[in-house]
Amino acid sequence: MAAFDDSADPELGAACNRLAAWVEPLPAGAVIDQAGGLAEQDLALILRHLHATRLAGSVDTPAAAAAASRPASRPSVPITARD
Repeated sequence: MAAFDDSADPELGAACNRLAAWVEPLPAGAVIDQAGGLAEQDLALILRHLHATRLAGSVDTPAAAAAASRPASRPSVPITARD
């Protein structure tokens, strides 16, 4: 697995390096969480994706670009009625 030492966020890079070190020795296809079905392949996929986007800070895919261009479906802070 590639190193995350050149990440824009050093704390995230260090955390990814620790996770990669934990994932690498797992046997291929190992299931980490039986209830949720989280497997070694899932973690490796996430780490590969994070490594590819570590400097950009955003995902460069058509779906991500479309989501970024859409207005939020609701405010990020709930609106409460005032009396």
